[in-house]
Amino acid sequence: MSYRALYRVFRPQRFSEIKGQDHISTTLKNALLADRLAHAYLFCGPRGTGKTSSAKILAKAVNCLHPQDGEPCNQCENCLAINQESFLDVLEIDAASNRGIDEIRDLRDKIRFAPAQGKRKVYIIDEVHMLTTEAFNALLKTLEEPPSHVLFILATTDPQKIPLTVLSRCQRFDFRKINTEEIRQHLADIVAEENVSISPAALTTIARKASGGMRDAISILDQCIAFAGKQVEISHVEMVLGTISEEDTAALLQAVLEQNYQKLFDLLTSFAASGKEMKQILRDLIEYCRQLLMLNVAADGQLINLSENILILARQQAKQLSLPQLSKIVNRLSEAEKDLRYSNQPQILLETALVDLILQQAQPIQIQQTTTVAKPAAPQPVRKLIASDSLIQQWGEIMQQIRQQSIKLHAFLTEAKPVTFEQGELIIRFPAQYKFHYNTVSQLDNLRKIEQIISQAVGQAVKVSPQLENEQGNIPQELTLVEETAKLFGSDIIEIKD
Repeated sequence: MSYRALYRVFRPQRFSEIKGQDHISTTLKNALLADRLAHAYLFCGPRGTGKTSSAKILAKAVNCLHPQDGEPCNQCENCLAINQESFLDVLEIDAASNRGIDEIRDLRDKIRFAPAQGKRKVYIIDEVHMLTTEAFNALLKTLEEPPSHVLFILATTDPQKIPLTVLSRCQRFDFRKINTEEIRQHLADIVAEENVSISPAALTTIARKASGGMRDAISILDQCIAFAGKQVEISHVEMVLGTISEEDTAALLQAVLEQNYQKLFDLLTSFAASGKEMKQILRDLIEYCRQLLMLNVAADGQLINLSENILILARQQAKQLSLPQLSKIVNRLSEAEKDLRYSNQPQILLETALVDLILQQAQPIQIQQTTTVAKPAAPQPVRKLIASDSLIQQWGEIMQQIRQQSIKLHAFLTEAKPVTFEQGELIIRFPAQYKFHYNTVSQLDNLRKIEQIISQAVGQAVKVSPQLENEQGNIPQELTLVEETAKLFGSDIIEIKD
């Protein structure tokens, strides 16, 4: 027998098996028991929350030969045929690929015929919002006065795109996202039946990453089992999803809280080197900060979805941050997430966002002004000439001056180190992996701005010369004009003229 995906194997077959949608299941069962079924239903909500499964269960219930308390028996020939998708009177239509007026006209012509096998004809139209305007108009009259033997079930993830005239002719049911604990418990039941061992942390992570969709959760679990076999650990889940661990996420936030630029950039560089997606890292960080918010406001802890081994550190971080601070962090990260959609430099964008968060916390450090001649107060601060070793020693204070005038330039200079300051020329050096930072600082406008700020800070003209190390940590040797020419055009130079 060919392999079947887990989400198909464990698809609900009764209303009682639908997770997280009791308000809908109970209403439909009561309508069946009281014989008060409407002629058209609209099931709307996020993907993977049970819309199509509920539609099929309802189709079975109305055609079941031996229904039990509003539930299909799943044993009669009608139920078995519907389960095997061979029942002639239950038709599923994908509106994404059958969205034109001709398909709806064909449907409208066929509904007049009586059911061939069951009690009622059931039309399940999935992603109904994809129908064209003409197709909706063709469907409208049929929805208003269908034959008594016809039941329409429309399903959509985007009800806003459905015309109000169609909405008004349907009973609407809104499927909600399933909470993480319900998903986790259902996954635990599945792995028990499949004889798979999985760690609690792995289960929690899968349930959280599903974002309220049961089908997505089961699909992730299926993928993890295919990758790891019968023993699934949290590391397997992280590798499959391309995400980072809760410990790494907490470490990233800790680097921000400690204002540790080096640690921050080292972490992001290691994540990138191991193939992690910056977009997913950003989403993990946003969700982690949301959990810190919950730790500050949720007394009972029911909203917390963090594993036990990270809770101690998370509580410590939550105490360090006030609600306004956490709100600002989440807002800044959310802005970065929006920007990532249009950026081909996701790592730089994430680095800049996190540096911004550090700068929001940092207190400005004033350069100490010392002078041998006492002067009365002046409109401009008195500056001193700085010797070469003094300028380099006070680089951190100069960086604070740069930050006050340009947060952007400060962010790109964080990885640069001052090397020498001789005869008015300051050489700063970037590691090889920060070529983008080096290129940005080297742009003429940015370089002139940096020189202006430093010159004002130290009281003398300063020329800034950026350098970029190669992968071995060395500075590429500069070639003379003759050497550059020979490199480009060959060494057979006949004559050199001034």
